[in-house]
Amino acid sequence: MLKPKKILILTCSHGSGHKMVAQTLKESFESRGHLVSVQDLFNETNPTLNRMIEKSYLLSYSIGSSFYERVYYDVEEYAHNKFMYNLWHLTSKALLKMIAKFKPDCIINTYGYTISAILKKENYPHIKLFTVVTDFCIPKPWIHQDIDRYYVACENVEATLLEEGIPQEKILKTGIPLRDAFYAQENRNTIVSKYDLDPDKKILIIFAGTYGVLKNIKEICQRTDQMDKLQTVVVCGKNQSLQRELEMENLANTKIFGFVPDIHEFYSIGDLMVTKPGGITLSEVVTKKIPVILYNPTPGQEGENAQWFKQQGAAVVAHNFTELVLAIDALKDNDIKRFSMKNSLGKIFNGHATSLISQDVLSQLYMPDNITYLTESI
Repeated sequence: MLKPKKILILTCSHGSGHKMVAQTLKESFESRGHLVSVQDLFNETNPTLNRMIEKSYLLSYSIGSSFYERVYYDVEEYAHNKFMYNLWHLTSKALLKMIAKFKPDCIINTYGYTISAILKKENYPHIKLFTVVTDFCIPKPWIHQDIDRYYVACENVEATLLEEGIPQEKILKTGIPLRDAFYAQENRNTIVSKYDLDPDKKILIIFAGTYGVLKNIKEICQRTDQMDKLQTVVVCGKNQSLQRELEMENLANTKIFGFVPDIHEFYSIGDLMVTKPGGITLSEVVTKKIPVILYNPTPGQEGENAQWFKQQGAAVVAHNFTELVLAIDALKDNDIKRFSMKNSLGKIFNGHATSLISQDVLSQLYMPDNITYLTESI
């Protein structure tokens, strides 16, 4: 019997994706009998500052994209200079305290915590360090030579890492971890009936975002509600005021939802989706192979995600309300284009990312003689 390993997963509350990935990996490792601690390093360092950063992140969607664009690309330019490294060292005390208390066999970053690699040589050279990249691009702060393995979603991230001098053997293309529900095959008719949808109409899914950050939702719904042979499903997430506002419109061909625990079901029945190009959402799109329009991407990760998907023929990008309405109207009736987009999404899919990552991490934590046994057992 192999001794259970202790796994420290570092996550971040700025955007919901990092926490979702961390929780999915936690459940996967725990189901295999290992001990897992998930920690938000920013929050452990300074909870008040962390809340301010999180609010600033959400505010960037409403005050204009130029703010976030400037911050993102300034950080890109100075990612590895002395000033940025000194800023990272503000979190070093909290990280070393976590390690001393939990004594992990490995650390998994689901956020670009460069400090974990900066401290590795002098403080914990024996601890394996892994990074799960949660977008279809990789910001430079995520990159450091002392990370033992990168788990990436696509060749775009792989190529960037190679250009930055990361050896090929440190990069594994797995995709981004998702809950098991997204990999299951489901009966479309059963789900259509469950949500009282019309089986004879195309289904458009609109994701407002976890906190309702997609713009012009009411105007979009007013237009799509009038489109021939189309019904719209809007998921408002935790934005209750948006949900109430849309419900007051009494739209005939539109159904409004708040937070939906079985969100994967909508991916299974949708003919077309409108969403922001966040890494986790795009990973879900790839896994369920639903044609997607990426609306008004914020410069930075979203913009680069959107551009790459467009280049692959896997998405349409709409930068404003008019472009979006035209794209929806055109795609809903274009079966050939939607079929082509599904094929392109299929080429991006790497398999069950959670299992691939969990298995690879564990194989590296045990002695080589145990790898065969380990692979068979998981």
